[in-house]
Amino acid sequence: MESNFNIFNIIIAAGIIHGFIFSLTITINKNLKSITNVFLALTILSLALSNLQYWFIDTNIIPRYYYEENKILYIPFEFLIVPFFYFFTVSFIKRKINKKQVAYILSPFAISIIYVVFRNWISNEKLFIKWLNIVVEYISIIFSVVLIIIIFITLRNYEKKQRKNQVSIKTKWLKNSLIIGIILCLLWALSFNLFENILNTGYYKYYPLWIGMSLLLYWIGYTAIIQNHLYVQRLEIRGKTKNTLDNKVSIKINKELPIDSFNKIEKLIKNNKLYLNPNLNVPKIAREINLSNGYISQLINQHSNLNFNDYVNKFRVEEAKKMLADNDYKNYTIHAIGLEVGFNSKSSFYAAFKKHSQMTPTQYRKNVRNS
Repeated sequence: MESNFNIFNIIIAAGIIHGFIFSLTITINKNLKSITNVFLALTILSLALSNLQYWFIDTNIIPRYYYEENKILYIPFEFLIVPFFYFFTVSFIKRKINKKQVAYILSPFAISIIYVVFRNWISNEKLFIKWLNIVVEYISIIFSVVLIIIIFITLRNYEKKQRKNQVSIKTKWLKNSLIIGIILCLLWALSFNLFENILNTGYYKYYPLWIGMSLLLYWIGYTAIIQNHLYVQRLEIRGKTKNTLDNKVSIKINKELPIDSFNKIEKLIKNNKLYLNPNLNVPKIAREINLSNGYISQLINQHSNLNFNDYVNKFRVEEAKKMLADNDYKNYTIHAIGLEVGFNSKSSFYAAFKKHSQMTPTQYRKNVRNS
């Protein structure tokens, strides 16, 4: 039988090789060793192995009947991809994984292995086996969707609990990835229904799914490493600035204090470092000092010629400049410093810094180091 190679399964092969290299790298690299990264590596490895099995059949390197006749043991790695991703997510947000969870979530994989080994003992009728395989495929899809929803709920509960925490792991990107995962599961279902009638030969119908899953998980892999590194750096920065940055917004202002001027409002924000709170807004200040939102905004605009956001960002930028010029923070990323001084994202930090300093944080750090 002739081999079947095309541009799509060549791209898939490149993704498989990348998956093996990625998994091996984060497993053996001393700087990346953690239980979180182990689960990430297992997620990527399961995907690579799953794609590899189908790739062998698609390219005719191993004839399809070898799998259908159980001459080569087919391993349903699709029952491992989302479970390992669940364990990765739980570990990523610093939650404990108990043994019962592991047993429950991995049980479908164990059952599917038993089915694959003994399915020909159930019946020798190929049509019956074919329909049984479809049922197992649907179970796999439903199981993946349910687990993705559980992961989403887990992340949402984590975010609710972390609202008062000054340093928390960013999870919005992970929730967005789960939405894409649901879409890919829908594509998975379509692959052997609608697409079966359109592309009824070979594995062409699975190409969008395989490539989409690979891109999604590899993007998650790299983003997770970056986000975890960022989280660790923020904790270290918080430790270095403990004497000045603790209790950022927990200080309660005396509501009887007659704050009726711009200078007093500015002193309030600066002395208590309220600007370090990324969620600081006019209503928060108004509630503390019993002044109307409009009056506070009017005072700030009138005396600083800035709107509230730009006014607060001015203090954040000044705080960032101190860190960027301090050798104690030379090993920390600009992104981590930006988040620590009160910005919600790297892009907002860069935009505000350039607006108030006429240069980027990178240029500023370079200039102060060379001066």
